[in-house]
Amino acid sequence: MAKLTPQYTSPVTSQYRQATSKKRIRYTIEQNIKDNSSILEEFNEWRAKKGPMEVPSFDGIYHDDYKPVLFDIRKAEIREDWGQRNALTERARRSKILGIAKKFDPMQFQPVDVDYIIDEGVYIIRDGGGRGTAAYLNDIFMVPASVRAVKSVEDSRRLFNAQDKYNAAISSYDKFLQQLLDKKHSRHKVACDTWSIANSSGFSLDYLNKSAATPLIEGIPTLQRVIRVAGGDHKGVQWGEKSAPNVSAAVDLIKATFVGIDEIPVSVLEAITAFIYVSKNRIPNGQEGAKRLGEFMKLVCQSSPELKEITNWSPALHFDSSNNYATYGAAALMAKWNEVFKHKNRGRTTSYKYVKWELHEIDITKTNLMQFARDESLYPPA
Repeated sequence: MAKLTPQYTSPVTSQYRQATSKKRIRYTIEQNIKDNSSILEEFNEWRAKKGPMEVPSFDGIYHDDYKPVLFDIRKAEIREDWGQRNALTERARRSKILGIAKKFDPMQFQPVDVDYIIDEGVYIIRDGGGRGTAAYLNDIFMVPASVRAVKSVEDSRRLFNAQDKYNAAISSYDKFLQQLLDKKHSRHKVACDTWSIANSSGFSLDYLNKSAATPLIEGIPTLQRVIRVAGGDHKGVQWGEKSAPNVSAAVDLIKATFVGIDEIPVSVLEAITAFIYVSKNRIPNGQEGAKRLGEFMKLVCQSSPELKEITNWSPALHFDSSNNYATYGAAALMAKWNEVFKHKNRGRTTSYKYVKWELHEIDITKTNLMQFARDESLYPPA
């Protein structure tokens, strides 16, 4: 099986090239299954348990006068830098494709969309890579298809992008990569800032790059909301120039508290980032403030057995509403701060005091994320 080269067949931005450096961008369905061999292993294991099975066929299911073209999917390639998306690198899609493969029904198979690129003499699967993969796993290579002749890859990309506007099933990461790729995209600057903040803060946006050093944060739209609302950039800083210092601080806190973690729930990230945002004027600056936040994180973990696992924070602290991770999360952490530091100021006379959040401040935060004014009573005596 020949690997398709070059990797990129269109001009790409440096950010897109970095984001896809560990990812194959141009491939066939066969190559993609080989790269993601666990799906084939799982399917073959399931098929072995089922015993001898008849290979599904499209024979005899179509009206004699209206039979569709049967296209050999082994002849076509997929090019992600021209808009196509990978069927096997997003968990939800992979599970769906495996389910289709196990219950493969020719009567329900929708034709795949294939573009024949006249300028290059190649076939590209524009839509239907997942269905094609499910068929391939069942050793079915000739599938119903709509094959259009288009002059160039640019024309194929325009068709995909027009289709993309109406396709809610495309994962947020796939959309993000296309925004990162296209300098003319209305959200290109947003994508570039998101990518640079992930790099500088030490976390990944996709499974291929996740590790204990760069834990995965999944949920790009929510992450971008965190950056915009509570990231910590000055009010006048626009997309294209954001650095989100509060996000970096939150990631550092989480990695220091949950050593070796390789995934960070975006809900928890938003809650902690929002808490850092509202606390800006109520804790010391610099290392002393960072130390105090680190102490707080560890005490939260120690306060309850379930809070030792980061995946339990959202439900246990009751900020598991997706539209309210920031407000409910910050308010919950303010209340938790009062709990774990209840006796912290006793006998202290020369240090910056530990803030005690008032009930009305917590209530305000539940509905409106804001930075509270400085409290002179917290400062050490002159």
